[in-house]
Amino acid sequence: MGKSFMKNTAVMFAAMFISKGLGAVLKIPLGNILGGEGMCYFTTAYSIFTPVLSFACAGIPTILTRNVAEYAACGEYGKIRAERRCSLLLALMIGLAGAALICIAAVPFVCYIADSPESLPGVLLIAPATVFCSVTAVYRGYYEGMSDAVPTAASQVIESVVKAALGVGLSYFVYANGVRFFGSQQAALPYSAAAAILGVTVSELCGAFYLLLRSRRKADIRPLSGNKLSMGEIYDICRRIFLKALPVSFGAAASNLLSLADMFTISNCVNISRSIFPSQWAQSESLSELMAGTSDPGNFLYGCYAGIVMSVYMLAAAASGVVARCAFPRLAAAVGCGSKARIDSEIKLLIKGTAVVTAPLTVFMAVFSEQILDILYPVRRTEVMFCTPALAVLSAGGIAAALLGAVCAVFNSYGDFGFPIRITLIGGAVKLFLNVLFIIVPQLNITGASLSLVMSSAICLIYASAAAKKRFGLDMRFMAYSAPAVSGALTGGVGAFLFHRGLVNSAGEFTALLISVALGGVMYVMMLLITDSGEFIRVMKMLRGKVLPARKST
Repeated sequence: MGKSFMKNTAVMFAAMFISKGLGAVLKIPLGNILGGEGMCYFTTAYSIFTPVLSFACAGIPTILTRNVAEYAACGEYGKIRAERRCSLLLALMIGLAGAALICIAAVPFVCYIADSPESLPGVLLIAPATVFCSVTAVYRGYYEGMSDAVPTAASQVIESVVKAALGVGLSYFVYANGVRFFGSQQAALPYSAAAAILGVTVSELCGAFYLLLRSRRKADIRPLSGNKLSMGEIYDICRRIFLKALPVSFGAAASNLLSLADMFTISNCVNISRSIFPSQWAQSESLSELMAGTSDPGNFLYGCYAGIVMSVYMLAAAASGVVARCAFPRLAAAVGCGSKARIDSEIKLLIKGTAVVTAPLTVFMAVFSEQILDILYPVRRTEVMFCTPALAVLSAGGIAAALLGAVCAVFNSYGDFGFPIRITLIGGAVKLFLNVLFIIVPQLNITGASLSLVMSSAICLIYASAAAKKRFGLDMRFMAYSAPAVSGALTGGVGAFLFHRGLVNSAGEFTALLISVALGGVMYVMMLLITDSGEFIRVMKMLRGKVLPARKST
């Protein structure tokens, strides 16, 4: 059992890193091809897709995984067969309903909500992906319940490869031939973004097709035969699965409120700012250049934030999810044992692990935001100019969002899946309010969206830690547990900045950046070993999958 857990953990982490890397391969070249305005069209299609996708793909696979694992332990393979068939039927129905909903809502969404009619082709092309993703998620849930992570990992890699290759290739082809097909490359932007979306849809189809073939080829590995189900039995099983999955699905859909808040507010608030503060827009050199270069500054800046800033930031933010996934089984086991000392020890390790991994990434990204964006988007000077302060602010406050994710993992380990939904709704409402206050300030523009995300994460973190103390008697002690990692990251960040200033003229931008970050990383590790060596070693071993006894508190 331990070997199987270790194998599955290693496989899933490897697949996640490959998928994230290939996801960056899609988003970064697309940013260079499409620019801020084109990325607005691409991101708008995702904005309507992701809530529907989350609802369709989160609940049923989660319930199926749990049920399959339970039935497999008891050798009840007939029940596994019934659960899988009914889950696939439900997933297909929900996926079709989701695709139909996207198609029906497409025109009012792009015209009246997103205020981006040019995004319509992309929205329509992404709708079928809901069906493929929904079916794929059920197959993944089944295999994970059977303690086989390879099919999930393989399908993720297949999707990522096809998405990156086909999405970038189709988008570039349409954009490069924009003059011939549409009269100008500017006119081709919506269709170039839609071509990238087509690559996404085809990639999801490939992932679903792979799992379908694998399920047929491997059908005889387990004795999944059983009595044929009557219509009444199918209805009862489907109804039970659907009702259990509903809260999980709503929670997953709610997690997309932050991106929806940005879509609703950034473009509209930028346009309102232009009408309220025309003199400040005219006097600002950067804002004047923006208005001269695009006919729709609101959509341009939304594309910059959602398509460039968030894409780069999420590469670092994903690291905190790795820590939570490693720590969750240990924390859940501690909660199951009911040992207060062990629970406190695992929570301490979770918070420290989150800080150890997240702090240096976010600090270095904040320090070198301009250099990173210049390297990734060398042909998009205007986009980099507006994205640099937004990425710096977002990265500087990234530790709050990472620690909030750690608190949500604590609530999940206690079986309270409703609290993360509530905190997501609160965070979305706070961000929506703060977006309106900050983005409307001309000097802030999309940096205001970053500032509102940092502040909403900090507010939710304070509320969540208070709720954990009241409900479970837990003292989270974020400041104390994360202080060594944060102070070490700040030291490494300052050192890396100074190294970069000394090297950039002689070594060149890219080489200076690599050397500076490496030296800053060495400083960070040395600081951690000096201030908190014992816990640092425990965190590293936890991330490698080793289960260690808790240290006795002194």
